Amino acid sequence: MSSKVMRNVYALFRMNFLIVVLLMVTVIAMFAYQHFLDDILDINLGEYPHVVASADSVDGGTSAISMTRNDSAVVIEYELREGYAYPYVGIKIYLGDGKSRGLDLSNYDSLFVWLKPRNEGSVRLYMRGYDSLLYRKNDETSLKFNEIEFTPTKEPYPAVFVPQEFRVAGWWVSQNEINVHKARVDLSNIPLIEIQTGTNAPLGYGGMEISKLRFKGKKISKVDLVTTLVALWFVTFLIILIIRFFDYSRERAANKKKQEELKKNLRALEIEKSEYERSSKEDPLTGCLNRAGFSSVLLREQEKLNRTGCPVSFMIFDIDHFKNINDTYGHLVGDEVLVNLAKLVQSMIRNTDSLVRWGGEEFVVLSDDTSIQNGAFLAEKLRKAVETATLITQQQVTCSFGVTEMVPGEDPKSLIARADKALYSSKENGRNRVTVATFRRATRQDH
Repeated sequence: MSSKVMRNVYALFRMNFLIVVLLMVTVIAMFAYQHFLDDILDINLGEYPHVVASADSVDGGTSAISMTRNDSAVVIEYELREGYAYPYVGIKIYLGDGKSRGLDLSNYDSLFVWLKPRNEGSVRLYMRGYDSLLYRKNDETSLKFNEIEFTPTKEPYPAVFVPQEFRVAGWWVSQNEINVHKARVDLSNIPLIEIQTGTNAPLGYGGMEISKLRFKGKKISKVDLVTTLVALWFVTFLIILIIRFFDYSRERAANKKKQEELKKNLRALEIEKSEYERSSKEDPLTGCLNRAGFSSVLLREQEKLNRTGCPVSFMIFDIDHFKNINDTYGHLVGDEVLVNLAKLVQSMIRNTDSLVRWGGEEFVVLSDDTSIQNGAFLAEKLRKAVETATLITQQQVTCSFGVTEMVPGEDPKSLIARADKALYSSKENGRNRVTVATFRRATRQDH
């Protein structure tokens, strides 16, 4: 056989060998995922020490409850009495330290509940979540109420639920005036689980036996597994393509070299073009939009305002005495202030808002679907955050703000001039404050 034929046979063997090996890895990985990668957390209440009884007496009710244990379960006997609008009794199961450090249950895809009721009626299951922005010290009611309510007699034994079936209790959201973005089910830090009688539990005597809670998931998520396998297939085919490329290059060396040089030049041009477009729209120090990048955003919001009438707020702010910071500590510290300020503001505004480095120490925030009142509220929130944050260790940093609202059909220069005037007013009146400028007149909020 000729050397060319031998090379082709060898190349084909290498490709087929890689594919066969990858097929075996894929089959083994899927089989292992189905049968050997279960992640199970069992809470056996007969043995678990951190379980206490609870009743509506803390809310002014008169219901009574007693709790006993046996080797395999917690048993409660109770009497639901009138006295509270929604009489209830139940148990509390503390996880972690029971307050700020709980268990991360977000990676489990199913929950099994072994519960036997003595009578009819529904049962509430609360997965109480911790959030550092919501929790109030020594106040369990500030733990988020991720809840599900079910009727045990209508469920299989054990009852099985998935995280998507939970919701945040509406009464808790209303009572604590929770921001809608925080009113989402979050099982990443659960220090407390409660099991209570439900809304339609009958008054009088009853009881229930709760044996165990089981959280079941996988040690690796299906998405991660599939992503890994896809990556392996991608790398394998990339290797095959590389092999074919080198085999072919030996036969077509001269032509291939020219093609590679052309591809290299094209890739360099594309990268250069991409970097130029990005650098022309972004501020290289802070990563915010610059004026060039902001112009298209401003035009888009103007068109939307003219079409729908939804309000758009325009906020301009700068760092108080920034020149003194540069003169005293140097420009590296000044750059640190700018970078940390941009990070702080970016973390506090919406994804749909635009943060722009307007020039020097001046920044702009454009917020769509936001009235001037809400824009002023956001500015005040940012002002306080900057005032209390440690942007640099050398000294406290503050900012002054000017806020206005875009007017349909208005020249952008007029909008910017109005905001600038409000900012100047904040500067003249002592700095570290917010001034709001309407289309016709300006008012100042002193802080």
